Amino acid sequence: MKFFLKVLQLVYRYILLILKFLNSKIKKVIQYIHSKKRLAIPFYGFLLFVLYIVALIQFSGDSTYNKVLDNKQINDVTQLNPIQVNKIIKPKTDNEIIKAITTTTGSISIGGGKYSMGGQTAFRNSLHIDMRSLNKVISLDKQKKQVTVQAGIRWRDLQKQIDPLDLSIKIMQTYSNFTVGGSISVNCHGRYIGHGPIISSVIALKIITASGEVIIANRNSNQDVFKAAVGGYGGIGVITEATLQLVDNVKIERHDEVMDVSTYNTYFNTKIKNNKAVLFQNGDLYPPNYDEIRSVYWEESTKELTDKDRLISENEHYWLEVSLEKVVSMGNTGKWLKKNWIDPLVYYPEKIKWRNKEASYDVRELEPSSREKDTYVLQEYFIPVNNIKSFIPKMRTVFQKYDVNVMNVSLRHALADKESYLSWANEEVFAFVVYYKQNTDEASRQNVEKWTVAMTDAILSERGTWYLPYQPHATFEQFKKGYPNYEKYFDLKSKLDPNQRFTNQLIDKYNPNNNNKLAQTKSEIKGYYRAEEQTILTIPEWYLVFNPKEYSDYLESGKNPSDFPFYQSIDEYWKLYDRSLKLTSKAYPENPEYKTMLQVIGVSLTMEYGVKILYENTIGKLFSYLSKTEKSNEEALIIEAQRAYSDFIYQTAWYEFQFMPWIKKVWNVPENTTSYSVIRKWERVLFFTFEFSFKAFYSKLIEIGASSTYEEPVNTIFLTVANDDALKEDSDIKVIERNGEKMMLSITRWGIFTEVMKELSDENIQIQDISGNDEIAVSVVSPVSVPLLLANNKPLYTSRIVSNNKLERNVFLIPVSKLMLFIKNVTSNGYELEHVYDY
Repeated sequence: MKFFLKVLQLVYRYILLILKFLNSKIKKVIQYIHSKKRLAIPFYGFLLFVLYIVALIQFSGDSTYNKVLDNKQINDVTQLNPIQVNKIIKPKTDNEIIKAITTTTGSISIGGGKYSMGGQTAFRNSLHIDMRSLNKVISLDKQKKQVTVQAGIRWRDLQKQIDPLDLSIKIMQTYSNFTVGGSISVNCHGRYIGHGPIISSVIALKIITASGEVIIANRNSNQDVFKAAVGGYGGIGVITEATLQLVDNVKIERHDEVMDVSTYNTYFNTKIKNNKAVLFQNGDLYPPNYDEIRSVYWEESTKELTDKDRLISENEHYWLEVSLEKVVSMGNTGKWLKKNWIDPLVYYPEKIKWRNKEASYDVRELEPSSREKDTYVLQEYFIPVNNIKSFIPKMRTVFQKYDVNVMNVSLRHALADKESYLSWANEEVFAFVVYYKQNTDEASRQNVEKWTVAMTDAILSERGTWYLPYQPHATFEQFKKGYPNYEKYFDLKSKLDPNQRFTNQLIDKYNPNNNNKLAQTKSEIKGYYRAEEQTILTIPEWYLVFNPKEYSDYLESGKNPSDFPFYQSIDEYWKLYDRSLKLTSKAYPENPEYKTMLQVIGVSLTMEYGVKILYENTIGKLFSYLSKTEKSNEEALIIEAQRAYSDFIYQTAWYEFQFMPWIKKVWNVPENTTSYSVIRKWERVLFFTFEFSFKAFYSKLIEIGASSTYEEPVNTIFLTVANDDALKEDSDIKVIERNGEKMMLSITRWGIFTEVMKELSDENIQIQDISGNDEIAVSVVSPVSVPLLLANNKPLYTSRIVSNNKLERNVFLIPVSKLMLFIKNVTSNGYELEHVYDY
């Protein structure tokens, strides 16, 4: 405690020293400014201007707006694979699933606990069925030791119901957080000796297919469906019920031994494999040398319990386990500590416990405090038992070459599985469960893909295969070699699901029956997929296009430019900013780059209009009293310049506008022959010159910053549509690819995109996705007093047209499949389709 107080005192002392240093420097700067009187006015003027801008921003916006879009993002435990789906349902009955399938036509994905780590539970824009509410025990036969459960139940919840009956699960993963249906879908295994994958303990399944049909599949009826569904990753249908074989719950005693890798096979065959008393066993292969293994096994026992708890408490705290994992992940020193200190201490005391407690581990003991910058991931390799000596050096070579931060490799035995079509154990194997740490940046992800492909070659060279619930980096050729019965699986899938509706990232990659040229083209086009949240976030950015148009309309109507509502424009921008951020706050991942850009342009707008507020409400107003009905040619050209600018930015970045030529034109305009106010003319010319000169300078700075910070913007957007008719192509719309009735279109972005959408609304077109997204924001301008007659479409919010209080902007989020009908609805009711926000 004394040491801790001394540290606090030291920190406090250093903070005081830093504050004193900063205070002295600030005092010196202020003293210097005061000594140079000519600097004081601009210095304090600048400070006042900064405070003025801060105040304008502070008192603008809509901090009370609280509407948020539903979170439709599916991710897995690694947080590496966010996937935006179309809709998430959480059914509690089979009928709800049947209705969801039969009343929709798009892709369907299925998920449970989300512990598969490579997109195996989701697909972009799919109907996602979250199974976790189907979590009941339907029947339990103690005599036969059999249980029928709904597929969304967790192993842990099943354990709580069977433990009082002294029954135990026959085969499951080491951890109990996973759902039964998910475990069956990946054909899981554990540390169980004398068994293979879970399929050997599955008695029967109830499955709902793509047609809504309910099938009972077992070894006597619908055998092919049974073999495809177990280990089928949700591609055959929705498993809603499973009947499982149980075993007795017994007392078990822990033992451990450390040995050289070269002796492991002999040890396992003589001491573990044929020992009926051994129930659990795994061998920890120690990185980074991979030359020693610690075998840990649990043997049936009649001794007194050293641990009398029936199950691990669900309120257990895992701060020690998490801290030790962090130490191990920090480098070879941590791994040395694990091998020589941590594990010997962990395995030193005698342990005799119930089988169910050993089977009730919680994944929270592995969960890091954050997965933002780095994350823990699994891979698993299945190597024929007699090939592990030759495989381990190959594995070590790959890990060392790519500097993989392997924290642990656990060896687990599994008997052959000759039933499942996507069997990972075509013969007796040892599973190498690899637990590693990786960074989440793009370069790290690409490195993982490289070494995974290299590792897969090493696996295949030993007649092995790899587990599919993890990163799907293996090539299609590697997949065919590792899973030779894949054609049986996909042929049955096509029979039961001819439209390939049940899918996910894994199935989509390896499905040979997709035969979809459009999907292939999408994956090859850089920039096809765009972040869906940007259709909302781009609304305030587009306000910087709409508002200059309002200003031009205002000037052309003959109104006094000094009366334009500049503050209301600032307020409206920050309202759109606040609403956009709030709307997307839960539904999408944070987009810090776009948010920063919106803040920068918002501050720029506030500064520009802040100056105009000060000027136009003082000098501008004063000189406006001297103006006459007739305007000078210079004033008319200034209005023309503002219109040219507002038209230009509809299609091109504002900083590309040529400001200086307009200044030259204004100063060289011929004199009027009619009467006008000379004083007002020169006031407008000088202010316009100042405004466009500053914008010319600022635009160059922004252009330099944009070119050095951002990639060249993609000026086209891509759509997948269905259309029976021939489509007329031009410079702004092109057909990229056709596949039957479907086609991919390329359309020029920004302002032109909205005009093309209006034209296409008259065609027989059904949009399936826009840039890979299924929703898009649209704004409609309508009279304030007239209710919008747009069936089944409610606006996200309304926005002011600041220069015309008789009109308002209505912002909608529309399913892209209904966009054409929506546009027709808008135009037929006499409203103005202002913009379609193209991400």
